[in-house]
Amino acid sequence: MLLPDDRYSMASIESAAHFALFAVTAIGIHVVESLLTLPVPWFRLGLAHIITMMMLPFYGTKFILGIFIVRVIVGSAIVGKLFSPGFVLAFGGGFSATITMIVAYKMTRKHLSFWGISLLGAWVHNLVQVFLAAVIIHHSSTLILMPY
Repeated sequence: MLLPDDRYSMASIESAAHFALFAVTAIGIHVVESLLTLPVPWFRLGLAHIITMMMLPFYGTKFILGIFIVRVIVGSAIVGKLFSPGFVLAFGGGFSATITMIVAYKMTRKHLSFWGISLLGAWVHNLVQVFLAAVIIHHSSTLILMPY
């Protein structure tokens, strides 16, 4: 098959297809999870991070962070919470959790299981979200929710 330009190699087309597939899956999980009724209004399961965990062994940092950014921005736009305080909390916590999981996987993959990497990401996600909530609300009482 002839391609219109040499810029479009099969590898770049395949990478773009993988990116689109992972992004759509992560956005779908993000949107469905936001529609779930949970006992506590601010509590979410973090199911979209499953996609991050699946990508860790196979893709690089830029690819994984790109999926995260697209997921949070598009998912928040779909559910109508783009640039709200909830978006700031989701973006800050998710970004820090994603970076933590990438670094933990690269540094400790022989000593720390996927469960451990996931739990470390969840802990950092909660820690950053509570800190950001304290900054947004301008009151230190939210720090009681810190995961000790």
